[in-house]
Amino acid sequence: MHVDNEILDELKQAGSGKLEQELRNVLGCFLFSDEDVFKKIKVLSGGEKSRVALAKTLISEANFLLLDEPTNHLDFISENILIQALDQYLGTFVVVSHNRHFVTQVANKIWYIENHQIKEYPGTYDEYEYWRKQNQNNLSAPIPVVKKEQKPKPEVKTDETDKKIKALQQELKRTEDSIGLLEKEKGAAEQELAKPEIYGAADKLSKAQATFEKVDKSLKEMNEKWEGLVNQLDDLS
Repeated sequence: MHVDNEILDELKQAGSGKLEQELRNVLGCFLFSDEDVFKKIKVLSGGEKSRVALAKTLISEANFLLLDEPTNHLDFISENILIQALDQYLGTFVVVSHNRHFVTQVANKIWYIENHQIKEYPGTYDEYEYWRKQNQNNLSAPIPVVKKEQKPKPEVKTDETDKKIKALQQELKRTEDSIGLLEKEKGAAEQELAKPEIYGAADKLSKAQATFEKVDKSLKEMNEKWEGLVNQLDDLS
């Protein structure tokens, strides 16, 4: 990345040929909205830089991705955005990750090392773990052959389902907006706590700490609400 670039310019230079509004839509998925897209790369946090890098990767239209610990520096929301993006990705991707939750959500084939050899398990991480535990005392246990089942045709959405999906999407947008505001409030509270005149005075420090804890609690609750809404949308889609 070019550290003197603005975020939007960085994506423009990625060579996807997408229009500015399309790039803004992509950045919005990675929590960069409105004036945020004009921030310079050099002022971003590690997590924000990771989100920019992932956005660039996903607009590249490559048919193969190799992702090395892609969830490093990502918060909970960004990690779930990445999971959804990979779920819709039409190409092939290989992921190296120590994040079990992430691997469980995205992998449909596991490569593992045993006896100095790379072996393949043709299933999800949960299926691999179950098979491994069942055969941990039997090193010669055969790896199962998994037959691919045809995916059932999606059910036709009713008008009622469409209304529920639309309502959930609107609530999700409001929740994301609230999360963005709370993250800014949390950042401001952290800066307040770092001021010498605050941490040097017990009464001011106590008040600032109470403000920080209140915002932090609200942010966690809002993140949990966001996860619940995403799960409901997944069930209906």
